[in-house]
Amino acid sequence: MTTLKQLATGAQEPWGVPMDEEFFCGKPCSKYGHLCTKPSGHSGACSHTHVSRAIRTYVDPRAGEKLRCDSYITPGNKGAAKNRGDRCEPVQYSRQQIYEANRRGEVGVCIPQRFASTPYDCFKINIELAIQIVSIKGFDASSAADNMTMNYLVNRAKERYPQRLRCRICQQPILLDDFHTEHGTSGANSAQLGHIVPHPRGKDQTAHIAGNTQWIHRDCNIIQGEKTEDETLEVLAGILESHGFSVNKEAVA
Repeated sequence: MTTLKQLATGAQEPWGVPMDEEFFCGKPCSKYGHLCTKPSGHSGACSHTHVSRAIRTYVDPRAGEKLRCDSYITPGNKGAAKNRGDRCEPVQYSRQQIYEANRRGEVGVCIPQRFASTPYDCFKINIELAIQIVSIKGFDASSAADNMTMNYLVNRAKERYPQRLRCRICQQPILLDDFHTEHGTSGANSAQLGHIVPHPRGKDQTAHIAGNTQWIHRDCNIIQGEKTEDETLEVLAGILESHGFSVNKEAVA
């Protein structure tokens, strides 16, 4: 069986804390092979939702639940594509295949390729998004019963986000309150899962890969759309210039 460390061969992390592959158990433990996010050498059964539960319990319930869903579950869908299916579901269709399956009247037979992922990528994304959440407000890990996991996330947050988490497009802070939205009532600043590069492996391939995810404000996510961050900023600068504003593009870069 391939180990977590073998999956991470060649990975480089410059921060002064252990790599995720060193700290976490990483054993496959679910129907689709998701990797355990409990600390190495833990007691009891493995669980790939351990970090999400820690965020839900010790930081914020809504943020923890959104972390779990967005890390491992596809967005809502209908027709041939499953509504919120597992990102590692083996039956994955391209947009054209979904279109054809819809015409045949098929229901819930696949997930879209562009939302799919691998157990290793989901593992890394879950931990990275958790670190981002911890960085939003800061956290005293000594108050947590599971202070081993929370200490690790806090240390990573201090290294990665010393100025707290900010939306990569508008550069405004993302708050825990931004995770508190009811279904169908998202506001402009609602926290959403965003992808830094929308198509890193091709137009119909997934962007849900390690190192490519971020929490982002809803309006900024809409503005970015299918563009890269640099392309988005170029478009916004062009709009401002067309309205007579002066834009210092070197400062933006």
